[in-house]
Amino acid sequence: MIKILLAAFAGVLNTLSFAPFNWWPLGLVSFAILFGVWLVCSTRTAIWCGFAFGVTMFGVGTSWVYVSLHTYGGMSAIVAGLFVFAGICFISIFPMLCGWVQSLFSKWSEALRLSIIMPVSWILFEWLRGWMFTGFPWLSTGYAWLDTPLSNYAPIGGVYLVGLIVLLSAGLAASLVRRLSVLNGIAGLLLIAVWAGGWLLNQTAWTRAEGEPVSVAIVQNNVSITQKWDSALTSRIISDYLSKSRQHQDVDLIVWPEAAVPEYTSRLADGFWSEIRSHPADFIFGVLYRDETDGQRNDYNSAVAVTDEQVMIYRKRHLVPFGEYLPLRSVLGVLAETVSIPMSDFSAWKQPQLPLIAAGNKFAVTICFEDIFPNESKDQVAIAGALVNVSEDIWFGDSLAPHQRLQMARFRSRESERPMLRSSNNGLSSLINWKGGIEDYAPQFAQQVLKGSIQPRTGVTPYVVFGDKPVFILMALLLFGAFIARSLTGRR
Repeated sequence: MIKILLAAFAGVLNTLSFAPFNWWPLGLVSFAILFGVWLVCSTRTAIWCGFAFGVTMFGVGTSWVYVSLHTYGGMSAIVAGLFVFAGICFISIFPMLCGWVQSLFSKWSEALRLSIIMPVSWILFEWLRGWMFTGFPWLSTGYAWLDTPLSNYAPIGGVYLVGLIVLLSAGLAASLVRRLSVLNGIAGLLLIAVWAGGWLLNQTAWTRAEGEPVSVAIVQNNVSITQKWDSALTSRIISDYLSKSRQHQDVDLIVWPEAAVPEYTSRLADGFWSEIRSHPADFIFGVLYRDETDGQRNDYNSAVAVTDEQVMIYRKRHLVPFGEYLPLRSVLGVLAETVSIPMSDFSAWKQPQLPLIAAGNKFAVTICFEDIFPNESKDQVAIAGALVNVSEDIWFGDSLAPHQRLQMARFRSRESERPMLRSSNNGLSSLINWKGGIEDYAPQFAQQVLKGSIQPRTGVTPYVVFGDKPVFILMALLLFGAFIARSLTGRR
């Protein structure tokens, strides 16, 4: 029980390493504790320790799900609590399985288990969590290290490479606490070189500036959910966005958030399109799109780019389960009766899409939580000069989620070395530079027009080209080295 409680405590510490706390050193401490506990556990206890770590980490770090379901989704407190608890237990299966896998190597040396087996196993299950069952890469280890020199490895191997370096360091720290050896000393020197390499890579750029800076205005109107989806208020909401945009004739691009126009493109009046087209600036904004072909109707959460010459559309590909669609409807259909979430029956766009063109540049677009998936828009990023994310974070209220989402969006900029325009309805709209730094932002729950400029870039980072392949190659090499070391140790 003491071991399980220690693992649970370590899970809480790990949550504190992420935004908005940003106490990133606690990430090292938390995994050093977990790995140390795993080292002296039976298989059964190791499984429960992994589960306890996951329950506390996700219980604290994703507590915002309750806010979304109860406060804004109308679900009763009891049902929402049970649903959130079930979800936390389900997602905690991944660290639980990691605990089981590392225990299979219980006869290996402590140094190899702590320094290689446990870190590699964790990243493998973290990666699996990011794509299985539509994926939930929230609280991936590397995100917490965005504002450290280790983030300079993001353009090479993304969030999983950064996370692997952190976990290798935590495992080595736990190993050194238990015993100082020649193998640990060599590994320590290698990791010191890797950390030093992070500082050196800060001077490296895989991309370069292209063209002139683009002046932008991001309109954040803080429209409540009840107002947004009240059809009687649609015209007023649209008029308010247009009114604020008229005041900014001196910019190249104006961006509105997700579903800022709570209406289908086909139903918007000609006068709306005429005013948008006649404005000196180009526009990118969230809107709804309906496709009716062959007797079938599909609704899409979309974003459009409007210039005086054309209208381009992007349709969301990665939908939010239980928010934008109901998975396993035949089984979970009764759940839909307990929650009142508007526009929760969207279709996902399946085909590749081009970047949207506005203000003379190409923008790789994501809608809401699509930007938490590292590989979601790689096909666009390679040929785009900048990123745009339109979001609706009001579902999270004043919780951890908006800050965590901003941290993940910034990581997308760091991986691709592209600036990002992040437009959110109720706050933390941001101008993010090509290294993931925040140039300026709008506070939560405020109406504000955020003005500034971004510098488009060209070229591609290794991560945009190869994705997660370098991380898997590195993990394979580490495991191969561990097997060789194990073989030599056994022979000796």
